[in-house]
Amino acid sequence: MPGKRDTEPALDVPKPAEYTSATEAIQRCAHELLLRSAEIAAEITEQVLAGQPTLVPNRTPAAVDAVRESTDQNVGAIFSTLAFGIPATAIEPPLGARNLLRHSILGGGDVTDLLRAYHYGHGLLWQKWSAHVGERVVDLDLLREVLSLSSQHIFTFVDHSCAHLVDEYHAEFGGHVPRVFQRRAPSDLICELVADDPVDEIAVSSLLRYDVRAHHVAMVLAPTGAGGDVRRALDDLGAAAASAVLTLPVGDGTWWAWFGWPARPDEDTLARIAATPLVGTLGGMGSVGRGRAGFRRSHYQARDAERVARLSGQAGAGVVRHRDVELAALLCADPGRAQRLADERLGALGRRNEDCRRLRETLLTFLSQGCSRTRAARLLHVHHKTVSYRLAQAEELLGRPLSENILELGAALLIEHTLHSG
Repeated sequence: MPGKRDTEPALDVPKPAEYTSATEAIQRCAHELLLRSAEIAAEITEQVLAGQPTLVPNRTPAAVDAVRESTDQNVGAIFSTLAFGIPATAIEPPLGARNLLRHSILGGGDVTDLLRAYHYGHGLLWQKWSAHVGERVVDLDLLREVLSLSSQHIFTFVDHSCAHLVDEYHAEFGGHVPRVFQRRAPSDLICELVADDPVDEIAVSSLLRYDVRAHHVAMVLAPTGAGGDVRRALDDLGAAAASAVLTLPVGDGTWWAWFGWPARPDEDTLARIAATPLVGTLGGMGSVGRGRAGFRRSHYQARDAERVARLSGQAGAGVVRHRDVELAALLCADPGRAQRLADERLGALGRRNEDCRRLRETLLTFLSQGCSRTRAARLLHVHHKTVSYRLAQAEELLGRPLSENILELGAALLIEHTLHSG
């Protein structure tokens, strides 16, 4: 079938209902949408024709009808498999999809145009499905499970269909299978995605069974001790994310991971991932990114977050978000130079004893709170007069007013905190 999302949930949905399980919720919601599959398919067809002009470049009436037929059959097949509990791999691409393949190729298109249209339509259908389910399922835990299971089902259906269509293209038209469709190790494909080399996102998505065009959050996970279980951490994080997951072991017990969603995850989901308890495992977490560029950027952010967390030599278990350590990552890209800057700017305040550590913590909190003694005291759980007293002590050790070169002072404190945990 011929993924970008609508911004409007075009369906009039019934009132919320109660379900005993995710399977029941999926089947009942799919039954409801199956009754409207023709209407939904018509809307998706118009958006596919507008958004994927290379699918049928000659735009003959027969070719446009082939798009409509393919979309209608695919939408009906997806809702039917969901409604009746049929495995996503049990059905081959509908006849309309095969007919569309021929129209596209003979009209001057390419098999990759059809694959791209499939994924484009996948995103459009997911927007409508998730909007309907979101209205019907009110229990948040159940909703996450429903979205996770149905997302995997729909992606598997699309991926399975694309693989069959590529085989048919090769057999009927004698086309050479693109390099990325040949048997290749997933690790090679992931490394290509992370690197700068151009890749066919649609083809790689099919091979990896993970939609590279989706929204991603990357993580780098590594054990912090002998008891660290990264595989268990991945399972726990995957449950919190309720998303598609792509993983790659890279040696020394370290794993790279990506969590993917058809739509951008909300902050509650991200916070739930970040709050996942990890036993003996440190996880660096990137920010949300979309498509191949977001896949790559989030990965490098996750690597930065994990690296920064280890700089002090006292990394504990848990998740470190890149957004929380981004400035520290930039300042400490060269730890040796960063330490020299901190030593020069902090002077006696940089001594590594408990008293100076407490003064640095107070001063850094004070600066981060816009130089508010009240807010700093609240965060530190001390009286505001205690904050004032500590600031006076810090100023005395610095040998200059706190307001002098305040940006450099803040940078030096952050460096010291990053490299020596305060």
